[in-house]
Amino acid sequence: MKATMLALMALLAALPAAAQDAPELVLRNPHYFVVVGDGETAPTITVDARDFGRPDALALEVTDPTGDTRLKTTVLVGTTLPRQIPGDPADLYLVSAYMSSNGVVFGCNRPWAVYAAGYTGVGSNGAVPEMFLYVPEETEQFTFSVRANSPGEGGRVILHDPNGAEVLVLDGEFDAQENHEVTAPAACRGAVWSITWAQPEMPDVHLEDINVMLDGPVTPVLWIDRTWAEDYGEELWQRHKAALEEEAQ
Repeated sequence: MKATMLALMALLAALPAAAQDAPELVLRNPHYFVVVGDGETAPTITVDARDFGRPDALALEVTDPTGDTRLKTTVLVGTTLPRQIPGDPADLYLVSAYMSSNGVVFGCNRPWAVYAAGYTGVGSNGAVPEMFLYVPEETEQFTFSVRANSPGEGGRVILHDPNGAEVLVLDGEFDAQENHEVTAPAACRGAVWSITWAQPEMPDVHLEDINVMLDGPVTPVLWIDRTWAEDYGEELWQRHKAALEEEAQ
């Protein structure tokens, strides 16, 4: 019996090791999150406002696909807000978090992604978990950019194709924004790519605040779960493409 229990404990310890070792995603500056609802139960979001030396509270707003505001509130720095999104369940929500240069750790009991376009993109702080990008079948090329505004801060950012091969390796301080055109071979389209962050190999630079941005014919969101990107990547791409076409009319 004792041997069986020890074996079970060893198995349980080994199974979640990767998840336990993965750092939390701490984001700084304004960010937007896309929550995929199921249309049956309203999701519950969790917003943890982190203190980075600014007195500003985090301004939180949740809207549905019709543009109606479902939730609007503030979260004091150093506190955590769990809140079920009010109203009838929808199939998609946009969560806006404005926190000056303070930080936020976002969570939800439904799949979610971080908007990764615009000036900020995904503005991480410190260690970052592996994140995932869905590249549509029709995407032949997209732009991958990285920037680190503070001297001595940077990192090693690696873009991987669906097979895990390194497509782009960026290592350094990134004081000036680097924009790279990434070609997506036909065999790697309609699939999930990934991004990893690590300590830079460049001397006298440490992993800290990095902004990663996406542009071009690709859905500009990053997921923290590969399965979510696989399950909802194409759906969000079709919505994104339709919105762009409507905007262009």
